[in-house]
Amino acid sequence: MAPPFDDRQRDRASEPLPDSIQLLRSLVRTVDMLASDFDLVELCQQLLEACTHITGASDAGLLLADQRGELQVLASTSESARLLGLLQREGPSLDAYRSRTTVSASDLCADSVRWPEFAQAASAAGYRCAYAVPLRLHRDSVGALTVLAASAAALGQPDLRIVQILADIAAVGIAQHVVLAQDATIQAQLPTALNTRVAIEQAKGVLAERGDRDMDRAFHIMRRYARATGRRLTDIAGDIIDGRIDPRADAAD
Repeated sequence: MAPPFDDRQRDRASEPLPDSIQLLRSLVRTVDMLASDFDLVELCQQLLEACTHITGASDAGLLLADQRGELQVLASTSESARLLGLLQREGPSLDAYRSRTTVSASDLCADSVRWPEFAQAASAAGYRCAYAVPLRLHRDSVGALTVLAASAAALGQPDLRIVQILADIAAVGIAQHVVLAQDATIQAQLPTALNTRVAIEQAKGVLAERGDRDMDRAFHIMRRYARATGRRLTDIAGDIIDGRIDPRADAAD
């Protein structure tokens, strides 16, 4: 018979997990998803949630470059228009993508010369620092993972290494999703991944309009419905747009 679960064991079980253990758990879940017919957007969402949870950052976004070299949001920790617009402004995301290196702004108030519009918008939204790492795939940079925090110098070098690991995993997932052809460049195939986001954006708008909900709540309903039915977010989005399903019926506000 197993020994009783005493108070000391219960206290240890409720203690926060070390960052290394949390990271390993996130990696295991990701590998499990990659081994099956996975949902790219859901994969990226889980990586971003792990990123903010482990580093203590406020928000994060994953951006993918289109054929013109412009960054488009593929996933983010919030669906607010303010965050989505901020992520796509000229700032750390674009610099990390172009330079293929980590870009840090540990105090946006003191770093307004580099990206004046981004720094002003980020500060107005309550963020004090921003960091971005490239999405690296072989020798190419295909986008960026950007992290925002409410306190200055919130992330140290160990945190940034974790962010880069998660970004590298996201890049592998993107490559696997688009099934790169031998005779095509990575950039030429990326719209396949970005199209998944377009359909989701349209479905979010439909749900928000039908139910008088904000976009963040609409996206939450879609994700929960996808998990409950074991289907991809993109497929759910198509059914919502075409009026075949209404996941609001199963969503409790």
